[in-house]
Amino acid sequence: MSVSTTRFFDNNSTLFSKINDELKSLQGQVGTGKAELKLSENITDISKLSAAEEKKSETSQFLGNSKRVQSDLEFLDVAFDRLQNSLIRLQELAVESANDTLLAEERQRFVQEAQMIKSEILDVANQKDTFGNNLFGGVSGVETPFEINSDGKVNYLGSSLAKEVQVTEALAVKQNFSGFDVFNNIKNENGSFSVFEVVDDLISSLEIDLNSNISSNIFKTSTSAVIKLPSTGPESRMALSLNIDAIRIDIDDVFYGNDFSELVEKINSYTAETGLTASLVGDNQILLEGDVNTLTVSDFTHYGDDLEQPSIEVLSEKDGTVLQSISEDALMSSNITEKITDVFEHLSSKRAEVSANSRRAQDSEMAMQDLMITLEEDISEISDADLASLITQLEFLMTQKDAAQATFTRITGKTLFDLIG
Repeated sequence: MSVSTTRFFDNNSTLFSKINDELKSLQGQVGTGKAELKLSENITDISKLSAAEEKKSETSQFLGNSKRVQSDLEFLDVAFDRLQNSLIRLQELAVESANDTLLAEERQRFVQEAQMIKSEILDVANQKDTFGNNLFGGVSGVETPFEINSDGKVNYLGSSLAKEVQVTEALAVKQNFSGFDVFNNIKNENGSFSVFEVVDDLISSLEIDLNSNISSNIFKTSTSAVIKLPSTGPESRMALSLNIDAIRIDIDDVFYGNDFSELVEKINSYTAETGLTASLVGDNQILLEGDVNTLTVSDFTHYGDDLEQPSIEVLSEKDGTVLQSISEDALMSSNITEKITDVFEHLSSKRAEVSANSRRAQDSEMAMQDLMITLEEDISEISDADLASLITQLEFLMTQKDAAQATFTRITGKTLFDLIG
């Protein structure tokens, strides 16, 4: 009969279990190369590791954002390149067509090409990236930011705010643009306009007489003339200039229901200086009379939306036939080419903005990559196991286990006779 007790066996079982757990832990750390951090022993390292891992996750997100936004900005840069090329061709078209020797067939060919350029600009305005996001829709989720209605006018349905992406904690860069800002908010000294309006003006100018933006001398063969003004509808603003010998009368007023009595009164207020009088003769017509050598009409602008091509007509007093037609000042070739230049410069500034955002995203990517390397080094320093120390501990525990097992075997092998013999 061996000499032993239940408590003796329990104590040794606990000891062997503890040694086996420690051996398993050490073997796992040696196998993975990662230290096993315990809350009771490594609370500081665990806190540092948690903070570093959280920062690494955030940095990884910023790094992904930087790469994604660079890809989006590449699409935008290509889109602006297409737009600028279209504007160059539009300018060439405006210059080539700015003469009065073109045949009707030639002018129609220019009209068709201008319409194709408008379609191309509209196509770019509705372009999407590889993920199906609009380049010029802003933060809106509309399918097509720009739509052309039945009368050929282009309307913007997107947002006025651009979409931005966070690439660092303190820096966000544009991921797309607001189509309103790019296409509809082009500014010059006279206000703002859209690129589509410029194309429409060029098309309209090609469909009318190029020399009709200023009249010839209306009083060349007579001392009176009748001019017919376009309809105002319920209300519209109209501007024009009367050049009477050396005196210029500028008119810019809002008219209601085709009532031009105020215009007549303004002309007559200058009669003492000009010798010209005006009177209403019905149907939007005004009779001009006086001892005047030269009378021309220029700088006509109609601000209403009800007429496609409003004009001022000079009528024959005998039979009412149209002798001259003065078109809007906006349709003058020089005005159109100046606006096309304004559009090109506007797009150039937007393209420069794309480049600036791309550089910021690239700088952010490099900074995030450097930060990721530093964080990984810090995490490695905390979590990586000291293999030399672990192997030493492993060998020590195995020796300790072997000794304990040998001792246990010898003690449990003795009998009562061995102790009393």
